[in-house]
Amino acid sequence: MTAIENQTSNVQPSMEPILNVENLNVWFPITGGILGRPRGWVKAVNGISFSVQPGEALGIVGESGCGKTTAGRAILRLLPRGSAHISGHVYFEGQDLYALKSRELRAIRRHAQIIFQDPIGSLNPRMTVGAMITEPLLVHKIITRQKVRAHVAELLKRVGFDADAAYRYPHEFSGGQRQRIGIARALAVNPRLIVCDEPVSALDVSIQAQVLNLLADLRRELGLSYVFIAHNLAVVEHFSDRVAVMYLGKIVELGPAHSVVSHPSHPYTQALLSAVPLPIPDRTTGRTVLQGEVPNPANPPSGCPFHPRCPLATAKCRIEMPPIEIKRGDIAHTAACWNVE
Repeated sequence: MTAIENQTSNVQPSMEPILNVENLNVWFPITGGILGRPRGWVKAVNGISFSVQPGEALGIVGESGCGKTTAGRAILRLLPRGSAHISGHVYFEGQDLYALKSRELRAIRRHAQIIFQDPIGSLNPRMTVGAMITEPLLVHKIITRQKVRAHVAELLKRVGFDADAAYRYPHEFSGGQRQRIGIARALAVNPRLIVCDEPVSALDVSIQAQVLNLLADLRRELGLSYVFIAHNLAVVEHFSDRVAVMYLGKIVELGPAHSVVSHPSHPYTQALLSAVPLPIPDRTTGRTVLQGEVPNPANPPSGCPFHPRCPLATAKCRIEMPPIEIKRGDIAHTAACWNVE
């Protein structure tokens, strides 16, 4: 990947968290029979907890199917009503989002936005770029119609476009340009938190760095907080202040990005890091190859969810779920493993 700028942290540790997630569960029903009643549950997110400070970027990583995208959408209450059983608490600036009524939630939405993974799928092909950015401004009554055009032009300029881009349609832009349009739309309502759901995974490598640097610049300029969901640990390390590693719906390791990457505690994190390509052609050792497949989230294993593939698994791992606790003497670095001190 093209060099990505190292980020200067904007975290304000003395303040209350802007986002606080407590024991969040998202279970999708497996229905059957004439009445379509649940016969089981896909435990996509299974009891995760974390917080995000004002100005902080928290990275969430894990392989496909671990539940990170579902978690990101559940945080903002974007899952269709009735599609899943959701429990736990999501506090945004002290307000429990799942206790709010529709009108109250609508007022909160302008402060917490999302950038979707698929830039073309998230943009309305029948609307011009200007119309898509204008819509949330008018819905939330942020600006008068007389001032909309100048404000849209300013937003487009911030993400690298001329004002004329407002009159064009999404299909007239490249993938990287469409993602920047998605960023402009998210910024339109002056949010304080943005969930980035794999915002660069669908882009060419050279374009990925441009989008990441844009997000980093906006963070510094506007004091934004991010929940940054991605596969690429190298990207997450550079972009995030802290990293949460997910496996089968659970957070198995959480800590400062440099600490998690330099001194991973959980065997799953170690395996993920060993799979990151390095510019060393002769390197033939050090790769940890996990055996077996990811268990079915509809029937997760007892005890530690990683034990069927873990080279360190013991009888205790098969019976008891390890708590996520301090490892290696670092109060900010926690992991859920019985076999790591």
